[in-house]
Amino acid sequence: MTDNSKKRKSILDAAPAAKRARFPANMSRNISSIPTNTAYPNGELNVSRFMRAHENEIKALETAMKAAKRGLSRRAFQNVPRDLRRRTGSHNPQRVPKRLRDKARKEAREDNTPISKSKSGSGTGKGGKGWLRKEGIEKSVKARERRKSKKDGGNEAPIKKAKKGGPLEEILATESLIDSAVVKKRSKKFAALAAPDTPSSRFRRRQINKTWLPTHIWHTKRATMTPGKEPLWRFAIPLRPAGKAFRLTHRAVLIRGAVGWDMSYISTIGLEGVEASVAGLLKALHFAEEDGDEIWQPRGKGKKWVDGTRVWEGWIYEREGRLPKKVAQASVIWSVREDVKNTKRKAFIRVHPSAFLHLWNEIVKVAKVQKPAVTIEDLRFEIGSIEITGPAAAETLCSILSPSCSANLPPDTPSSLWPTLASVTNLRELPANALLAFSVSDPRLRDPPRAADISSHTQLTETLAYWPIDRTQTVAAIFDRNARLAAGRSLPSQQSVNRRKTMASPSQYPDPRATDPRIPMLTFVSKRSNCWTVLLPWKCVLPVWRGIMRYPVSTGGNPRFGGLKERRQVFFERSEPSFPFDCPGTNAGWAWELQERAERKLEWIKRPKGKRIEWTSIDLGNDRKGEVGDPWACDWGRLLPKSAAGEKDTEKKSESIPSPFQQMLSQQASSLIAGHTTSIDCLASPSVFTVKIVMVQRGVPTNCARIYRLPTNNAELRSKWLSLMSSSKPAADIKPSPRKQHILKSKKALKHVRAKELAGSLLDAPQPSDNGLKAGDVGYPNVPDEEDLIGFVTTGNYNLAEGAPTAIANLVLHRVMDKEGGKRDQKDGRVCIPRPLSSMSEDRAADEQADGARAAVGLSSDALADLTRDILEDTIANVIFNTALSCHRAEKLLRMQSAATQAESLALSTLELQPAIKSANSASLPSVPTAETSAAKYENGRVFLKGNPLKTTPEIICPHCKLPRLMHPIMGKGMQNPDLTKEYCMLYPWVQRQGHDVYGNPFPTDMAKSKKERELIKAQAKNTATESVGTPGSQDTDMAGGDTQGKEIKLNTGGKPASYIPWHTCPNCKRSLLITRFAQHLEKCLGISGRQSSRNAMAKLTGQNGNGNGTGMGNTPLGSRMGTPAPGSQNDLLPKSKGKGASPVKKLNDDDDEAENDTPEKKKKKKSSYIKKADREKGSKDGGSTLKVKLKASSSSKDSERKASESSERPDGKRDREDANDPDGAPKQKKIKLSVGRSDSTGGENGASLERRESN
Repeated sequence: MTDNSKKRKSILDAAPAAKRARFPANMSRNISSIPTNTAYPNGELNVSRFMRAHENEIKALETAMKAAKRGLSRRAFQNVPRDLRRRTGSHNPQRVPKRLRDKARKEAREDNTPISKSKSGSGTGKGGKGWLRKEGIEKSVKARERRKSKKDGGNEAPIKKAKKGGPLEEILATESLIDSAVVKKRSKKFAALAAPDTPSSRFRRRQINKTWLPTHIWHTKRATMTPGKEPLWRFAIPLRPAGKAFRLTHRAVLIRGAVGWDMSYISTIGLEGVEASVAGLLKALHFAEEDGDEIWQPRGKGKKWVDGTRVWEGWIYEREGRLPKKVAQASVIWSVREDVKNTKRKAFIRVHPSAFLHLWNEIVKVAKVQKPAVTIEDLRFEIGSIEITGPAAAETLCSILSPSCSANLPPDTPSSLWPTLASVTNLRELPANALLAFSVSDPRLRDPPRAADISSHTQLTETLAYWPIDRTQTVAAIFDRNARLAAGRSLPSQQSVNRRKTMASPSQYPDPRATDPRIPMLTFVSKRSNCWTVLLPWKCVLPVWRGIMRYPVSTGGNPRFGGLKERRQVFFERSEPSFPFDCPGTNAGWAWELQERAERKLEWIKRPKGKRIEWTSIDLGNDRKGEVGDPWACDWGRLLPKSAAGEKDTEKKSESIPSPFQQMLSQQASSLIAGHTTSIDCLASPSVFTVKIVMVQRGVPTNCARIYRLPTNNAELRSKWLSLMSSSKPAADIKPSPRKQHILKSKKALKHVRAKELAGSLLDAPQPSDNGLKAGDVGYPNVPDEEDLIGFVTTGNYNLAEGAPTAIANLVLHRVMDKEGGKRDQKDGRVCIPRPLSSMSEDRAADEQADGARAAVGLSSDALADLTRDILEDTIANVIFNTALSCHRAEKLLRMQSAATQAESLALSTLELQPAIKSANSASLPSVPTAETSAAKYENGRVFLKGNPLKTTPEIICPHCKLPRLMHPIMGKGMQNPDLTKEYCMLYPWVQRQGHDVYGNPFPTDMAKSKKERELIKAQAKNTATESVGTPGSQDTDMAGGDTQGKEIKLNTGGKPASYIPWHTCPNCKRSLLITRFAQHLEKCLGISGRQSSRNAMAKLTGQNGNGNGTGMGNTPLGSRMGTPAPGSQNDLLPKSKGKGASPVKKLNDDDDEAENDTPEKKKKKKSSYIKKADREKGSKDGGSTLKVKLKASSSSKDSERKASESSERPDGKRDREDANDPDGAPKQKKIKLSVGRSDSTGGENGASLERRESN
């Protein structure tokens, strides 16, 4: 039978055991109560007894409420900010801050929440980290026992017995025995390599095979680092930023901004001894031999370098050999002489880490033979460095590196002159290889950093002219080991720094203290790399680095950081070789080439067969198959001279670590090739030298590209290659067409025309050569033979600084020179043929070129998108800049004008106060008007400004009305209540408010109101004004500063109320109407709509095409009303009352009255007796006699009231058409006007008129 013990038991089988409550009852929730039967004797309520009976309950209720509020209203993990909460914080007290752990443990016990203890709390760590914590525990136990034994005075310490199977315990027991015994002091070894400090147990396993830089944690979040198991020169070095940085680095280095690198991996070697011995050591290593004897001269640059005020950069060589081999490029820094009597000096040698071990061995050999001896120190992990370059590099360093004590120092010391160098944007302005050394304060105490003062140009000019630092430079503290260690140990924790910043005043830095660390610092300007180099103690690099990265550059943004690839890019854009990447003649450069060769081959192997190049199938022409040499490397072995031993020895040499070549300077190689100098020693061993390659045709050279000379054994092929060069121009020399160039350079051309031509020139592809041949065509020349191979490209890409593809290559000297050793033709002596790997003419078609060639022929979609985005960003940036500049300039001009206006007004007021007539004893010359304010000075019609008007002139004064202008709108967006006690100019700022125009006038939002509504609104406004006015003179009192509470004072902005609707005058009848009814009136008044308009039109047509009698019956269709006689066509003297008139003005007055008097009772419509002059003239032309009667009488009382109200509502300047009453209120006289006119076909006789006036 199966065992069901692990199954869940049923409810019936389970015993009714008591279960522990998960949430036990809280005593604060239990409220004690007392029976209240005694409180109601005889059914009556006794208040006093009732209160005494419930007194305990009320107190218990209040106590419970307080306990609940104070206790479990918010749990411990809920008191932690949301950004600091963790998923396990609700049930693990170890996941909350220390101040809340006790409360969390109490809550867990009360809630019966199980608390799990992790291994990390047991003292041994988790998993593989346990041995680290165990080792630390054992060391602390051993140290405690040693201290105890010393305190007791015993020489022997107890030794614990080792357990079986415990090798760690045996080792610890043996170590304790050794430590307890008296051991003699060992003498320090002569030259020992330094070891990095033991990292904390948290990061120790990650640094077994490498060492972290001081800024490693900062870089890991922002950059691509070297692989964990593949360190570079035993350091974890940032290779490149995580984001795109190719263009940004170029702009920051040359245009604006700055780029910094953590160069703490550069090795530093310390030398100490007699000055003659140290100088003899450097001479034995042939330091800066290429500079001649200038370095050792007791004057000029050599003397300043030995005195410790300059840095010298040059090549350092091996000691032995007929032709000494170059080791690396090094920088030597001397310390300043402490005393004339003391002959001991110190010096630093800084070298690349790839050549450190080689140089260290050479220095040790030379130091042993020096008399007196020279002490050598390995300072790799004691001194770190930061390099920064760019236009904003100086101001960044001057802001971050603040001298620790510069108050009582002379003005010509380095600490005093350091802030004046902030405005230096070009390092060429400073003395070459200048050096400054002083102590700086902790940059964390000045965080966030503030922009440096870059306005002291006068003092900077004096400093650069005399450079007094050469006389006042003191001994740099960084040469002292005790000062370096003290600076690293005295650095306060970040918590203490934050505490001091909290105690400081707002926007103020903490006050300096005597215990603040003094960080020794030495900085110099590198002429070779054109950058600032800052030397600091190893542990002080991180605070300075964080401050540099947070500095706000004056041109915008922050300094950028770079990696190893960005450093190579900067050297490449300057067309300078970078060590060790472009120096295969040194051991360090050769080792780098072997490493890169293996990486390229591994990358090729990882690719699938269908996506990798088959090097053996490449066709080079003339039945040549396969790539020349190793396709993944610069195969220098093929360029070595063939020895008597054969090719196998040559291949072995090419794969060994010592380089088989000598690295020669380019100047020496040029002299040898030109025949100016002859040296047999240089030709005794193979040598390489560095050259710069500029492309003549299209294409971008890449790394490992093959470099050929012009063919020497085929004259026809040589002429073909030269013909391509004669018909082409270098990519850097490509210029736009003459017309475009004229437009670009012409200042008279319109701005949009120049911008259009510039954009077109950017998008135009380069013009092909005259012969039209390009790589891949049939007639394109073949590749020269292998015997014409002279070198390889070590660094090649598109050069943003020159705007063309360039390359840095190394050529073999004996291949470049002729076999006879004669001079080459000057025309083609500097011509070579670079061929990128697998991208030659016969290898691919023209449309299948490599990335560089394809990018040169036409722009891809990505390149076009990038170009468009860059142009758009630049355009937007220009628009923003121009807008800000124009606003700034306009504001400054207004302030300047205001300052001048104030000064002029003050001068005129002063002149008016002077008496008009002076006594005879006074001066005969008239007084000159003068006045002076805080912003300007007025003197005899001329105004002189004082300082910046943006600071000296707080408000803007109108030059016309001499009143201050409002700085902010009085309504809408950005409004501010003005000071109503002042009088302001009427030119107010524009208003941004919904439903209003820029002047603050509201848009019409509703239709016109009726007469009763308008009268009601006016009455309300009148009553409000009457109530607010009060007693006479109260308004003046309020404006003078009295009690204005409860009253609304408005500025005269000219705005209209929201119910206001403008009026307009009809051009035909000269009536003033609302714009909401103007269109409807205009249609009727001009007769262009309605039933009557169509009749008038048909009447005109029949009058032109009819039978001549004016009736219009000739072409009238059946059922039409066109047969109606027109007014005046009959010979009646008076028209009938019910007849239809022909005037287009139909019931206009009645319509207006109905719209204004919107009442339920509908009035009777009145026909207007007004006939326009055009209708009267038309009637007379039709041939019939007309009789016109015009009656005008005094209107009724209602009409008079209506017209009076309308006249009151009309604005001033509007002409009233009719007035019902006289100005004095008397009724007007009746006016009867009769006019009779007749005309026959001959146009005979004029009419007669009759007028009658009688009083009403």
